[in-house]
Amino acid sequence: MAKHKIKVEDLRRFKFVSDPQISPDGYRIAFVVSAIDYKGNKYRRGIWLADTESGELSQFTYGPGADNNPRWSPDGKKLLFLAKGREKDKKTQLYTISLSGGEAQLVVDMENGIGNPEWSPDGKRILFTSRTWMDKKPETDVKHIKRIRYKFNNMGFFPGKRVQLYTIKPGNKPKTISKGEYDVNNPKWARGGKSITFITNMDEDADTSRVTDIFRVDAKGGELIKLTDGRFSIANHSISPDGSTIAFIGYDQPSRLAVDYDLWTMSSGEGEPRLETGSFDRSLMMGIGSDLRVSSPNPGVVWSSDGESVYFNTADTPYLNIYRLKLGEERPEALVTGKTAEGFSVSADGAVAFVAMNATAPTELFLYDGDERKLSGFNDRVLSGLDLIEPEHFTFKNRLGRTVDGWLMKPVGWEAGESYPCVLEMHGGPRGVYGDGIYHEFHLLTAEGYAVIYTNPRGSAGYEEPYTQAVMRHYGEVDTEDFLDFTDEALKRYPWIDESRLGLTGGSYGGYTTNWIISHSDRFRAAVTCRSICNWVSKFGVSDIGFMQPESISGEKTYWGEALVHQMRHSPLYHVDNVKTPCLIIHSEQDYRCPMAEAEQWFTALKLLGVPTELVRFPEENHELSRSGKPKHREERLEHILRWFREYL
Repeated sequence: MAKHKIKVEDLRRFKFVSDPQISPDGYRIAFVVSAIDYKGNKYRRGIWLADTESGELSQFTYGPGADNNPRWSPDGKKLLFLAKGREKDKKTQLYTISLSGGEAQLVVDMENGIGNPEWSPDGKRILFTSRTWMDKKPETDVKHIKRIRYKFNNMGFFPGKRVQLYTIKPGNKPKTISKGEYDVNNPKWARGGKSITFITNMDEDADTSRVTDIFRVDAKGGELIKLTDGRFSIANHSISPDGSTIAFIGYDQPSRLAVDYDLWTMSSGEGEPRLETGSFDRSLMMGIGSDLRVSSPNPGVVWSSDGESVYFNTADTPYLNIYRLKLGEERPEALVTGKTAEGFSVSADGAVAFVAMNATAPTELFLYDGDERKLSGFNDRVLSGLDLIEPEHFTFKNRLGRTVDGWLMKPVGWEAGESYPCVLEMHGGPRGVYGDGIYHEFHLLTAEGYAVIYTNPRGSAGYEEPYTQAVMRHYGEVDTEDFLDFTDEALKRYPWIDESRLGLTGGSYGGYTTNWIISHSDRFRAAVTCRSICNWVSKFGVSDIGFMQPESISGEKTYWGEALVHQMRHSPLYHVDNVKTPCLIIHSEQDYRCPMAEAEQWFTALKLLGVPTELVRFPEENHELSRSGKPKHREERLEHILRWFREYL
């Protein structure tokens, strides 16, 4: 069969496999398959089952909307799951369904939706969280705001509401377990279902602190007991099978910037935490970028059934590996490597179900049980008809002599003796990671006749801690050095790249570096800046996380007086009169991470300076437009990028 170049509309043909959950006995895997409903301009999601012996796949739920987050009951006879769009649900609600058949049963309908559901050890109750009004629900649409954290990208505004903990026995009403001015995160059953642990910060400075602690509460409610001592930033935790030990992912220097997440263990009573990954020089909880997937929830720490080992996954460039660590040994074993292995789960006998992708194929379902098997091929037919370019990996030395990874993708149909334009792609974060992940955007550019180059500059995750920390207090400086040196290296290695036709693009922090580079260099002929930042001073007060960033940007811990001068000097807007590069600006109107005002300021300044520029605003979209926005908007965004580079490159 003849292959064709990938097109924007091929986005509609892909299936996205995520959240694999292996049954307790290891015989079946529940997982989620998402597909684009282009006419309805939305995503449909259903739960599927895989037989681990025969490899047979079957669709299990057929809801009209989005069924996701399947979790097995302890006896393996039922699944709980979350759904949106069943019974005209406007919010995500909780359902259960029997593996023997029958209709899904609505367990509870909460006004503000449901998150973090988990079966009790005896399978009779389910804990969950829901955002709850602390006082009586207002009878007005006026927002009365008292705390600095009152909105969050992709979640909207939530003044007066906090994430609280509930339990429910199906068929009964939910029981409130917590209520207070704090948000419950990562709740887990403990002590055989007699108590529940969760992560939060209850201090007055919680909104501006990186400290989080583990608390325990009786499963019937009551007094909260603090198990850690306020010196950790904890992202995730899990209870050992016998209930004696808590494993958690976090770091013990919350006042420092860009500190690696490590694995710790402690008694499930109170006790001194023990560092378990002291000789492992990668940060846990790090992923690999892609714009062609539905992300799986990060499982955090997963215990072996005998309680002697734990499993976790994290990036070690260029892969996202699954590791097993025997407690006390410090150095984990990479069970699954050589690919980007995202969500995973572990059966009682140690079989690992996971989904994985690479640079030319989206996620599919896999099983590791001593040997590795691919169980699904939802995208095999689509991929067999596409002419996709495998990235070429190469390295270069940065100005400190450090070896840095980079990749080049040739244009489709590349021929020796011809010259080709080239686009530099830059990731966000700055703790993002480029690796063995697929980007529809990159492949579209190669199909249009461009080379694509990308690298992990200082500040990226997936490396040792000092490399990640190198950009802290130096935004726009050391990373730009790496980007420009990398571009020089690519031109040296691949002389067929036309140096007079270079473009660059990036999103979020990559949008910031796009703006920064074109305000400091005119070597690029065209730029596309997405969900970007141009002014750290204005972002400070209007972004959902801006008030936490000044020290990372320039080293200043205050937000006023002379500190504003330092923030401004790290802002592309301060240097905008140097810009000569035509710049397309793409932004989402409901982006609370990099608010719309950032795009408006950059556009206005470039217009006044006479620089060719356009602003494309996407309504009803947020910071996640390129990854999970409405399908029609995602396609239109890509068309604008291609149009701009066609015109100027």
